[in-house]
Amino acid sequence: MYTGWPSGSSRLFRVVALLAVVIGLSTCVATFDPTITPNTTLLVVEGILTDQPVTQAITLSQSTSTRDSSSRTPVSQAQVQLIINGTQTVLLTETQPGRYELQPGHFSGRVGDSYQLRFQTANGSRYESTVETMVAVPAIQRVYDQFNPKGPGRFANELYTPSNDIFVDFQDPAGQPNFYLWRTRVFEAQEWCASCQQGRYILEDIGPVGTGPIRVIGCVPDSTLGVYNFYDYICRGSCWDIFYSTRVNVFADVYANGRPQVGRLVAQVPVYQREPAVVDVEQLSLTVGAYRYYRLFEEQTQNTGTLVDTPPAPTVGNVRNLTDPSENVVGYFSASSVAINHYWLSRRNVPLGNYRGLFYAQNRRYPNIETSRGNPPVYGVGVPSAVCIPSPTRTNVQPEGWQ
Repeated sequence: MYTGWPSGSSRLFRVVALLAVVIGLSTCVATFDPTITPNTTLLVVEGILTDQPVTQAITLSQSTSTRDSSSRTPVSQAQVQLIINGTQTVLLTETQPGRYELQPGHFSGRVGDSYQLRFQTANGSRYESTVETMVAVPAIQRVYDQFNPKGPGRFANELYTPSNDIFVDFQDPAGQPNFYLWRTRVFEAQEWCASCQQGRYILEDIGPVGTGPIRVIGCVPDSTLGVYNFYDYICRGSCWDIFYSTRVNVFADVYANGRPQVGRLVAQVPVYQREPAVVDVEQLSLTVGAYRYYRLFEEQTQNTGTLVDTPPAPTVGNVRNLTDPSENVVGYFSASSVAINHYWLSRRNVPLGNYRGLFYAQNRRYPNIETSRGNPPVYGVGVPSAVCIPSPTRTNVQPEGWQ
C-alpha cells in the first residue's frame, strides 16, 4: 500500500525508530561507527521548507529502539526558529505535540534565499542545521501513466497487484548542477467512512430531525455483539483518502546536464479499484547536501523494498547538537522549490476485472453493513451514514484537478 508524508516526509523518518546502527552524512558523506547500546534514543528532525502557499512545519521527535521493539514520542516545548538570509529570525509555534509551524500559516520560501533551522529543547540542548539555499526547479512539462499488470511486485502470498505507473517529462537546465526529489500524493474516492468493532455508529440530531445539524457520537460499544463483530458505514457525502509515496526517488543531472528528461518513473499507484483518482506529482529541487542524504537513504532501502522496511543503518543529516556534538541527530532540514502537477488518473487503460476495492485493500475484508435498528430489523435499512472526518490521510474537500 502507498502511504507516506503527511508532515513533510514523515514516513521517511518513521523508519529511523527501527534502526540500531548509526551512519553519518555530512556534505562530504563522512561515515563514523559509534558504539550503540541496545536501548538507543535518537532525535529526529523532519522538515522541507518549500515555496508553496501551504502551512510550513517542522516536526521534532525521539525514536527509541530496543532489540525487540521501537517507539516514537514527540519533542514538545522546544523553542524553534528559522533564520532567513542570516539576519531575519522567524519564530515557529507548536500547534500540536512535536509539530512547529511558521506563522502566519501561508508563509512560503523564496528561490535564492537561505534558511537555517535553530531550536532549543526543554532540557536546554541547542541545535542548528546547516544553511540551505533554495534552488529553482524546472517545470514539469508532461505527466502520463501506463497500466502495469504486475505493478511493483508480489505482495506476500497474494498475486501481483497491478498499478498505474506515473511518468514525468521535464527540461533540465543547462550549465549548472541540478538535484531532484520526487514525491506523490494520491487522492482515491472512499465510499466507507467508519468501522465499529463490537459497536454501532451513532449520530445525534441537534436541530430538526433529518434536516438540522448533527453531532457525531461515533462508535458506541454494544455488548450484545461479538468481540470480533465489525459494522461498516458508508460516507454521508464525498470523501477521499490520501496516500503518500513511500520510496525515495532522487536524480542528479551529472551525466544529463541540459538535456530533456523523458519518462522518469515517479510513482506506481496500485489498482485496487477502477474509479479515477488524482495524483499530485511534486518535483523538488535539492541542494547537493540534501541530495547526498536522500541518495544514501535510497541506496540503503532499494534492496529491502520501501521506506517502511528497515535499511541497514539510519542516516544522520545536517542538524547538530551545539551543546553535545557527540549526539547523532537523524533527519534533514532542507529548502526546496516545488513544481506540482495535479494529474487526473482516469484509469481508462485499466482492463475490466474483479478488483476487490479500496476498502478491502485497507482492511483485508469486505464491508459488513449493520442491520436496521427497527423492529423487525432489516439489513442495511435505517442505518446512519458516517461523516467524512478530515485528517492528514482523509479529506472531504474535492482535490484540485478532480473531474
